[in-house]
Amino acid sequence: MGIRDRTTPPPTTPPPGPGGCSASVSLNSWTGGFVATVRVTAGSSGTNGWTVSMTLPGGASVTNTWSASASGSTGTVRFTNVDYNGRLGAGQGTEFGFQGNGSGTGMTPTCTAS
Repeated sequence: MGIRDRTTPPPTTPPPGPGGCSASVSLNSWTGGFVATVRVTAGSSGTNGWTVSMTLPGGASVTNTWSASASGSTGTVRFTNVDYNGRLGAGQGTEFGFQGNGSGTGMTPTCTAS
């Protein structure tokens, strides 16, 4: 048996932090309306669910949503996962979309994982 250096502690793995999630939006716009596709990507810990908040430009409104549940239709709108797309492994992603009236230019999504 060799001599073990007792002055150096064994390596430890820090506990995982909240991996969170990120979201990005792409638009297909026309005069008077738009379709937004939002990509949600899980952080290092994955997700059991997610919420994306987005402030719509003045005069814009959500008219239809798919692959998410929307809370509100003007101003700041919150989109939450549905049963089949909330649980994401680390680095995995999903998409949802919505159609709106007005202009969607300048929307910036904020994602929160649960």
